[in-house]
Amino acid sequence: MAFDIKASLRAVESHLLSGGYFGSDVRIGEPKSPPEAHISAAIFMGDVSVVQLTVAGNTIERHTVFVRIYENAFNEPEEDIELSLADVASRVMASLIGEYDLGATIRNVDVGGQHGDPLRANWGYETVGGKVYRLVDILLGLIVDDSATAAA
Repeated sequence: MAFDIKASLRAVESHLLSGGYFGSDVRIGEPKSPPEAHISAAIFMGDVSVVQLTVAGNTIERHTVFVRIYENAFNEPEEDIELSLADVASRVMASLIGEYDLGATIRNVDVGGQHGDPLRANWGYETVGGKVYRLVDILLGLIVDDSATAAA
């Protein structure tokens, strides 16, 4: 069975770009070199699963996508790093809940975790290309209709 995972990644990318949270510094895939913008985002897959088969034999799936928000961990003042990341993460999560279906074959954002983990954000640190970043990982479960196709 083949899944149209690319459509889910593109839908999230389009949503983040249209929101203006990161300017044009939204990328699919984890960066190998340091992000240049003050705050930037990367989108990457967590997992894909079929959560239901319909009577017609179609699938309902869950695509788990991560939105990782980066800010240089050594920006000053330090308090501003946490406050700006909290602000952006809050606005991104609220917009994802408000948009709900994100278009394409995405039925809805699995906000409450009906088919897996609920929408959530975790803070941490990561080094990219020798630079340390403070980051927020937003776990985004997407319920998707009929992206899987049977293949022989």
